[in-house]
Amino acid sequence: MAELLVIAEMPFSDIKLPTTVALAAIAVIGYLVSHTRHGRTELTFLDALILAVLIAIVGATGIPLLEATNHRAQIVALRENLRALRSQIELYELEHRGQPPVLCEGTLPQLIRATNAAGAIGPPGSRYPFGPYLRGGVPVNPVTGCSIVTAIDTFPPAAASGNDGWLYHQASGRIAADLKEFLKE
Repeated sequence: MAELLVIAEMPFSDIKLPTTVALAAIAVIGYLVSHTRHGRTELTFLDALILAVLIAIVGATGIPLLEATNHRAQIVALRENLRALRSQIELYELEHRGQPPVLCEGTLPQLIRATNAAGAIGPPGSRYPFGPYLRGGVPVNPVTGCSIVTAIDTFPPAAASGNDGWLYHQASGRIAADLKEFLKE
């Protein structure tokens, strides 16, 4: 009971989803138990209204929290995709005499196909022993759902391009997310 008093004294914005769901579940169960203890077996319109309000409270607090959790997951995935892109570009450079992959039509074909030491693309085998480095293609930017790679003149980029995928500085082989808040990462 002391825990409920502490929770009741908290500001509403500090109550997290599990706590809100637990409180609503306790309230619903308590209401139904009270309802049946008094010998009533049917739900009235008022009973249904009270239960609907409790469910609405859970929904109103839960949906924004779930959206925030989804956004955090997208950011984690974005950083992981960026790390994977950077590591594969580095590996390509190591195997191709320090030359970064070439940007062509919004993608990095030398990372998704087999190449020889000069960077020429061909069928995998002894003549084209390197790669593919990104077997599933250039990964999408999970925040935007886009995998377009856009060329930039300087790194770090000064602004997002609006293409929503990735920004690639071919001279240095460096890549960044094409989002304003992630240009420096």
